[in-house]
Amino acid sequence: VDGKPMTHDQRKSRRRPISYLARLELRPGKVVGCMLSDISDTGARLDVPYPDKVPDRFRLWLTASGNARRTCQVVWRKARQMGVKFDRRLSDTQRATLEPVEDITAAKREIRESMADA
Repeated sequence: VDGKPMTHDQRKSRRRPISYLARLELRPGKVVGCMLSDISDTGARLDVPYPDKVPDRFRLWLTASGNARRTCQVVWRKARQMGVKFDRRLSDTQRATLEPVEDITAAKREIRESMADA
């Protein structure tokens, strides 16, 4: 034991590390890209260049088709990341439709540009 207090993970579901593209609605008609860096059936960690531009509640499109969408509540914000809780659980079928990021550098650049003028 190194003397540091243990931090207790309060998540209700196990998270899985990933890099997937998603879209979030900053306001009606303004949808911007983001990246999922981990996800569970009850929430996710989002990589966003400007987390302060994201409202406390928003719609998250987990796929381009919109067949996996969730209303989210922000739980925490840090520099370029935020944690959200889903309003309802994500099914395994919906999780299977997530879009993996092939070029992370290019994806992050596109996301940053889409949010810069939001």
